[in-house]
Amino acid sequence: MYLFQTFESERPLLLRRRLRQAALSSLVVCCGLLPSARPALSQADSVSLAPTFDTNAELLSQQPADAPETVLSAPRELEVNRPPAPVTEVRTLKIGTNAIEPLVFLDEMPNSLPYGYSIDLWNTIADELNVTTEWVRYDSARDLLDGLSKGEVELAVAGLSITAAREANGYDFSQPFYESGLQLMVRNSSQTVFQIWQRRLFNAQVANALVLVTFSSMVVGSLIWVVEHKHNESFSNNPVQGVGQGMWFAIVTLGTFGYGDVTPVRLPGRLLACTWMGISFFIVADFIASMTVLQLNEATTSLEELKGEQVGVVSGTTAESYLRSKSVLPAAFEGLDDAAAALATGKIAGIVRDYPNLYHLVNTTSDFRLAGDRLSSEDYGMAVAEGQSPELLEAVNRELISLQEQGYLTTLQNKWFGETTQQ
Repeated sequence: MYLFQTFESERPLLLRRRLRQAALSSLVVCCGLLPSARPALSQADSVSLAPTFDTNAELLSQQPADAPETVLSAPRELEVNRPPAPVTEVRTLKIGTNAIEPLVFLDEMPNSLPYGYSIDLWNTIADELNVTTEWVRYDSARDLLDGLSKGEVELAVAGLSITAAREANGYDFSQPFYESGLQLMVRNSSQTVFQIWQRRLFNAQVANALVLVTFSSMVVGSLIWVVEHKHNESFSNNPVQGVGQGMWFAIVTLGTFGYGDVTPVRLPGRLLACTWMGISFFIVADFIASMTVLQLNEATTSLEELKGEQVGVVSGTTAESYLRSKSVLPAAFEGLDDAAAALATGKIAGIVRDYPNLYHLVNTTSDFRLAGDRLSSEDYGMAVAEGQSPELLEAVNRELISLQEQGYLTTLQNKWFGETTQQ
């Protein structure tokens, strides 16, 4: 009562209205505690009957200084049905792949995850796209593309070459992420030093050079003897001995030894000797060139040199179609391991495969070597079935371009190939 009188004297109208509302609200609350007399009030009615005080401080500020301390509870907050905060959905994608080292390594251990150049690249893109990956393994590129067209996977990530034929047969490719090409691999020579020199000395190139030197020396020796033997004591009158002495002169001149024990003294003989000196330069150069070509051939082999021989390829790859137009006989294998075993035993003369795959192989074994330059130029890309997942392909392209601009592809090449070439 004292509190009511105090408020009445200070703010008669306002406080009277507010206290009436508070009393009515208290009555409603008290009635609500009695199950038999609890009225059914709507939420709107409860709000309209609630006190209009916002805080206890507002009410206390209106009390006289000598009034007793009064603490009022703040009104209970209303429960509002707000929409839940948006949650970013993490989508799971089925990604197909097949082994093509060092782009994709597939361990035989169960539940092991693939790894390699292409896998690192995709994992980086997947993090940016906020997706998780369910990997689906395939035995070959052909099986991978078949699975893609059947809808078994949404994206193919491996070492797939971007070709017009594949584009025409129902596949769409991303931006290229690695510049590759076909390469020839042959077996390393295991000959001894004696066998190597035997091969270098007894071959067609050396035989042709020796025949040329011998024949030209006989011709020049005979002409020198005819011109000089009557006036030069260094040449015998005996044809056999005289021609032999003339050949000796031709050979020492050819070799630029110039012993001087046999020399022409007449003008025709000296003119002939000068002519022979000039010709000998070309003969010596041809002999040296033939030996150099032989050594280069030991380190370099081309498809033309393997004409008519069997060259291994992995079935369903671009190498198989490439060799159909060449003079070699393609021998298809299910995998590179099978082809390498055939090459090691001499059943085939070489293997044509993607450069990264062969590059990795020759760096892990000394049985094989790369031969010559790349046979073709191809780009690798990620693939989707034509007309399927265009949004995914667009997002992948956007991330690939961004990673290329940041130099991330060069970093991957340094990691898996040791290469620094900017693609």
